[in-house]
Amino acid sequence: MEKDTQLTVVHSNELVEASYSLTTDEMRLIAFASTKIDSRGKKVDEILIYPEEFAKVYGLNKHNVHRNLVNSIKSLSTKTVTIPDGKRNQVFPWLARGTYERQSDIATYVSIEFSKYIGPYIFELKDRFTSINFEYASRLNTPFSFRLYQWLIKAKNLNSAKDSGSISIVLDIEWMKKQAGLEGLYNRWAKFSEKHIQPSVNLINAKTDISVIWTPVKKGRSVHAVKFSYVVEAATFAKPIRPRLYRRPKVLKGSHEEGEWMRKNLSLLLSYRDELKKYDAFEKLDIKDLERIAEYSSIFDREIHESALKEISERRAKKTKVAS
Repeated sequence: MEKDTQLTVVHSNELVEASYSLTTDEMRLIAFASTKIDSRGKKVDEILIYPEEFAKVYGLNKHNVHRNLVNSIKSLSTKTVTIPDGKRNQVFPWLARGTYERQSDIATYVSIEFSKYIGPYIFELKDRFTSINFEYASRLNTPFSFRLYQWLIKAKNLNSAKDSGSISIVLDIEWMKKQAGLEGLYNRWAKFSEKHIQPSVNLINAKTDISVIWTPVKKGRSVHAVKFSYVVEAATFAKPIRPRLYRRPKVLKGSHEEGEWMRKNLSLLLSYRDELKKYDAFEKLDIKDLERIAEYSSIFDREIHESALKEISERRAKKTKVAS
């Protein structure tokens, strides 16, 4: 489905550079809620999020979206943002309130209200803010890639970052880890670059309007920062890469652990299928993956299970007809 390319996420530069740790679902909720705010206007008390609308803009399967939104509201109610204030740090809660229906139906929605402390960083912004296109941001499905994209776009407004038609910025490794909630993790540069830097740059290059290259910056023999350089260009989206599925745990058949493994793999395959459709309406999953979807959904979602079985049957019948 087409997205509204006019949607934007506008945060003050202080919030862009703030320290916080969010999951992908939580980041998506914050970003989408931000598109519903007039950043130059007055505070909005309540922001309504409809699961069907949320699934559409992120290209998600609509099943379980309401439950995931509810879980995100619950977890966000305990999470904070840290913003420096001179020699002191200010720690703010994200939300003042979240509400949701206990039972979901077609008209169900959830709502959130940002805390009064977050308000000055998303409402009535006059200057020192970063605006990113939601169309591109919504394609970034990891928290670090979203944060990195914001940091890079923020640099566009800095004259010191402009370098012969490209934009360059040097980001300290420990600063990035601290701001992204990864402080104390990935002490080896090689592991941090493997897990976060390179995958995030790959995503940004494939899914957004900028093309990025990066080089490590050394102090002596050790890498202490990364120089990112990018140019803005019309995005050409690459074909989605099929995700690596989780290995089956060594547990009893029919156990809760096996069910959780199946649920996670089902989610990966359904998201991959949706990405393929957005890339090319005629792209289809490999039939082996369809069989996996049928197997994994058999105990979680009868509609998905029956739909997968029907497609498998139709494709096999078509293949047999062509062969004959």
